[in-house]
Amino acid sequence: MALLLLLSGGNQALFLQLHHAGAVLPAPLWRLLSMLGEWSLVIAALLLLAQRRPQLLPALVAAVLLGIGSAILLKAAFAVPRPFLVLPAGSVQLLDVLPANGAFPSGHAMASALLAGVLAEGRRWWWQAGLMCLVLLVCWSRIAIGVHWPLDVLVGAALGWGMARVCMRWQWPAWPRTWTPQLLRGLGLVLLLYSGWKLWRQPPNEAYVLFNLLASLAALQLLRPMKNGA
Repeated sequence: MALLLLLSGGNQALFLQLHHAGAVLPAPLWRLLSMLGEWSLVIAALLLLAQRRPQLLPALVAAVLLGIGSAILLKAAFAVPRPFLVLPAGSVQLLDVLPANGAFPSGHAMASALLAGVLAEGRRWWWQAGLMCLVLLVCWSRIAIGVHWPLDVLVGAALGWGMARVCMRWQWPAWPRTWTPQLLRGLGLVLLLYSGWKLWRQPPNEAYVLFNLLASLAALQLLRPMKNGA
């Protein structure tokens, strides 16, 4: 499907259809949906999961590093301009801050699909289908906001889901269990400082305030001692 969109020139046409269809919902709702793909919030959710299931931490760390690293490299390599910068003036309504990096692939789609892929492990088909529906809403939000092409979100979501499934099933070398509490608290402190810095920089809208507050609350939970010394 991705190749068909690219070769047929349907990427722009599909973007315009989905972007204008998104006008049925208010901009704040699209921004709130989009925040489910923010890396800081996704990392916070994964670390909280690791606090409950410490044996997953190596796989989750590997998945996040692989996801962020590949997103940075691919964006730099392809340097695809955002729709708002390419399409005629007035055809795209920008509903959020325009990112300065490349559009391909979508980091939000990748992050949300990675989280969904982790949460889908061992679940029934209907649970996995529900998670994928949520990922699709995040993908649509990036198009509705005006910052991503359909190809960006399609490839980003596929990569994120695939990375999660591989990392969850691969037998990663486990570090000593005594390291996990210190690692979680250290990562929680980094997350708290980062989210606090983002809030201090005067977030541009309500979604940025909310996801940074949620990430900060999660970080505070991570700083608490783990039960049973797990």
